[in-house]
Amino acid sequence: MDIPVLGIDVSKETLDIVVLVAGKPLGKQLANTEEGWRALIGWLKHRKLGQVHACMEATGRYSLGVALALHEAGHVVSIINPAQIRDFARTRLGRNKSDKVDAARIREYGALFEPPPWRPPSPALRRLCDLQTMRAGFVASKVEWQNRAGSLGAGSLGDDAAARTLAEATIAHFLAQIAAVDRAIAETIDHDDDLRGKRELLLTIRGVGEALAAAILAELPGTEVITRSAQAVAYAGLNPRRFQSGSSINSPTRISKIGNATLRAALFMPAMVAMRHNPAVAALAQRLRAKGRLTGKQIVVAAMRKLLVICFGVLKTGKPFDAALASAR
Repeated sequence: MDIPVLGIDVSKETLDIVVLVAGKPLGKQLANTEEGWRALIGWLKHRKLGQVHACMEATGRYSLGVALALHEAGHVVSIINPAQIRDFARTRLGRNKSDKVDAARIREYGALFEPPPWRPPSPALRRLCDLQTMRAGFVASKVEWQNRAGSLGAGSLGDDAAARTLAEATIAHFLAQIAAVDRAIAETIDHDDDLRGKRELLLTIRGVGEALAAAILAELPGTEVITRSAQAVAYAGLNPRRFQSGSSINSPTRISKIGNATLRAALFMPAMVAMRHNPAVAALAQRLRAKGRLTGKQIVVAAMRKLLVICFGVLKTGKPFDAALASAR
């Protein structure tokens, strides 16, 4: 498409943008907020760029707001699998790593490959994403206060009944908020045919409950962006990263952790359940234990990876979980 290509590197707090103006790269950093999105659209108008093709990586809720703002302003938006950008950057042999450099790489990728236009999610999915963001905040606050309450016995406030009562009341408050947002999440999914159908598919998988199903629907990009199970694994940061160099050739393999941390965290407890009750995941864990090479934590990570692959499979095929098929794969 013969329009200017805008590369946007999206993070939780900021947007780094790069566009070519008269053949020279022009960059800018803005806040990843509603005010920042409006400033971006105003900046494009000020530069008289007309309609642009804005390209950005799929970063879940962090990229949704700016993508919607640009789409509603009449610009073309493309959401790109982060693994594709990472592989493209490797072909350029770049040694520098910064948000500005990443934005330039995204712009270059968009200009070269012209990724297809993005379709905004339904209002129900947007609401689900907002609710999941609220839930993550409540859960983080609950854990913080539980840790504080656990430390009261070791400090000067250990015998302070008022402080302990206040901590327990705060924890109870966040538990009530989590329960309320979970009800709102369930109602949102219940009232949308597409989300409800996908949730029912996910719930056919042993080990997947309402919380994980909602997290996957909100956090994992659609199959038009994530087309293969390996890409889903990489998006969650569960792909293995090996380090071999000189005497370090036998260093243990670790996961990359370059990916969606919220999705990764949501998989942990369900994977523990699946290791006991899901035949495909349990068989994998048993094989890995028999080999004796991996630690218990590494086996749990492998179970998380397997469970995510199964979830992606049922969503892509639109068919319920088949234990025999999953075990064979």
